[in-house]
Amino acid sequence: MSFLQRAKEAASNAADQARQAAEQARAKATDPSTQERLRLGVQQAGQSARQAGTKAKRGMSTLVDKIDPGLLADIVIKATALQEKANAALRAKGSPYRIAEVQITATFPPQVGFAISRVGDIDEVLTGQEVDSADLVHEVLAEEAADVSAGAEGNGEALDPAMGESPLESPLEEGAMAGEESILP
Repeated sequence: MSFLQRAKEAASNAADQARQAAEQARAKATDPSTQERLRLGVQQAGQSARQAGTKAKRGMSTLVDKIDPGLLADIVIKATALQEKANAALRAKGSPYRIAEVQITATFPPQVGFAISRVGDIDEVLTGQEVDSADLVHEVLAEEAADVSAGAEGNGEALDPAMGESPLESPLEEGAMAGEESILP
C-alpha cells in the first residue's frame, strides 16, 4: 500500500469519526432533557447574579454609612494642611508649580491625591547659545544632501551639478523662486 493511499484512508476515517461526533452532539442538543437542564442552569445563574448584585449594593450602602464624618474631616484637614505646606515650599524654591487640587477617596484606607498646576510663566534668561531657526533648517538640509550624496557615491552614481539639481535646494527655496514669500533668510 502506498503512502498516498494510506493518507487517503486515514483522512476518510477521520472524516467519518467527525461526522459521528457531530451527529451525537446534535442528537444530545436536541434532546428535551438536555434542553431542560440547560434552561434550569441559565435560570439559576441569573438568580445567583441578581442575589450577588443585591448583596454588593447593600454592602456599598453600609460601607458609606460606616464612614465617620469626624475621621473624614480630619483627613481633609491634614490633606489641605499638607497642600499649604508644600505650596509654601514650592514658593520658597521659586517653582512656578503649585498643588492646585486635593482629591480624597472614601476607601479603606482612604487615599489622597494631588493635582499640580503651573501658576505663571517664569522669566527665561537667554544663554547666548541660542540658534536661529533658519540656520537649523539649513543644517538639516545640508545633512540630508550629504546623506543623498554619500548614497549616490556608494552606488557608483555621481551628482552632476551641470544637471541643474543641487542637493542643497529645498522646496522652501523653490517656492521663493516662484514668487512666493520664503521663510528662509
